[in-house]
Amino acid sequence: MATERTSPSWEDLITSCSLESCTCQIYNRQASPPSNDYHKSCCCGRLIRLHSFNGTSLLPKIKNNGETEWNPPDHFGIRVHSTKVPINVFGRIKSTDCKFIRIDIRSKLKNIYNLLVDDCGGDEHKPSLILSVYGGAKYFLVPEKLEKEIIRGIVDAASGTDTWILTAGINNGVSKLVGEGISHYRLLREYPNKVKCIGMTMWGTVNESTRFELKHSTDSYIKKHELRRQISDTIQEDKETIEQNHTHCILFDDGQLSGYLGDTQRHHLVTHACQQANHTCYGVTIIVEGGLNTLKIIKNDIDEHRPIVLIKGSGRLADTLATLIEQSSTIEKTVQNYPTDEDIKKVVEYFIPTPDNFDFRSTIEQIKTVLKEENRYLINVFSLNDDNNMAQTIFNAIFVKIKKNVVDDNVNIRKNERNNQGQNDQDKLINLALEWNYFEGVLPILHTRQDTKLRVTDTIHRLNQTKRKLTKDKLRLTGAELLRTENELQQAEDELRLINTTNEVKFLEMKEEN
Repeated sequence: MATERTSPSWEDLITSCSLESCTCQIYNRQASPPSNDYHKSCCCGRLIRLHSFNGTSLLPKIKNNGETEWNPPDHFGIRVHSTKVPINVFGRIKSTDCKFIRIDIRSKLKNIYNLLVDDCGGDEHKPSLILSVYGGAKYFLVPEKLEKEIIRGIVDAASGTDTWILTAGINNGVSKLVGEGISHYRLLREYPNKVKCIGMTMWGTVNESTRFELKHSTDSYIKKHELRRQISDTIQEDKETIEQNHTHCILFDDGQLSGYLGDTQRHHLVTHACQQANHTCYGVTIIVEGGLNTLKIIKNDIDEHRPIVLIKGSGRLADTLATLIEQSSTIEKTVQNYPTDEDIKKVVEYFIPTPDNFDFRSTIEQIKTVLKEENRYLINVFSLNDDNNMAQTIFNAIFVKIKKNVVDDNVNIRKNERNNQGQNDQDKLINLALEWNYFEGVLPILHTRQDTKLRVTDTIHRLNQTKRKLTKDKLRLTGAELLRTENELQQAEDELRLINTTNEVKFLEMKEEN
């Protein structure tokens, strides 16, 4: 009798993976504070007497080197003052089933990718689309109508395929908007499990209460360690907690109980996912509001030629860039009129509050890079006033990027290779368009293919012929004839949209084999 195959649990996957965690090694569990300062803290943020490291700390190492005086460091350096340790904080938050893991910030992103893929069901469920949704954090406000359209668009785009949605993972700003929005969709309608919402933040970013909760939710931690607060009870924290409606939360640790995560981890994770052999994954970044530090995210995406969608009307950086793009384009949108440094400064000051002595030079240079003509095809603006909805805007961003790839390939590779590569890119886009029901992106591709021109022409002819027949004879046709004619019309319209994509791909494969 065959046994049903079961997937390994999140906990089992972590136990068997090669990932590690990180902690401060300046002091260890045996360390004692100065006799005159029982509550003295290490530069990592922990109380000296409440470190968790079990190995040999830096103090004995220094004494073994012949040094007699111990001067604790004032500033933390990850290379010198941290050490890798086995993962000891991981599991699930019982109330929402959010899976979490605390790992070393130096971990290889390919290992994190493999862990997530394994948890999603293996190679056949690798992500086909990764939406990075970043921007506003604290004091983040978006008009309710725009907020609903953002969430609806992200969910509609994501639900058609294996999708990862990446956020900063904290319980405010855009991360909270996405987490809570997806949670509402799960309650209101059937929501596919293949869509994963992954928060990426720092262990030191979240507050001590959150760290305490995550340790308490780790069965093995409770068995091996005493649960203790590692900071003084007198410290008033104004820190974050994780957004628990995400399916996963990855907490990167550099050994400190402070700091915020840059864009390196997200950037490398998306890059690795999009470079998989024999698998196609598209990355799109959605910027909702955002401050000047969000320019780093946009720069990383431009460097990797990933499309970006700016949400106009969300405020700050998104509105700054959307406004500059509109101002620097003519009505025909063919000749770019680049804004001056002073123009950029005025728009930034209008949308983003800055200190009186703020140095605009670096910001202006970063924005000018975004506005370069060779980068414009990557920058897309969504507005509630547009004809396209949010999901269509996301798909169109990918479509424009792939068309640009095909044009570049036409210049750089030989004719046969060029045809094959262009065909492959278009096939991938057709499959994605069919999954999203975004047929506006399919028809232009099919019309450009030599092998389908006759079929398209024939279908158009039959469509027009059926329409004329239906208009001319509608009054004298019997019920059955009218129904049959309307069915023919519907069939012709369906063929014009899809051109029987599956059979066409098989035909092209047979043609290549011959």
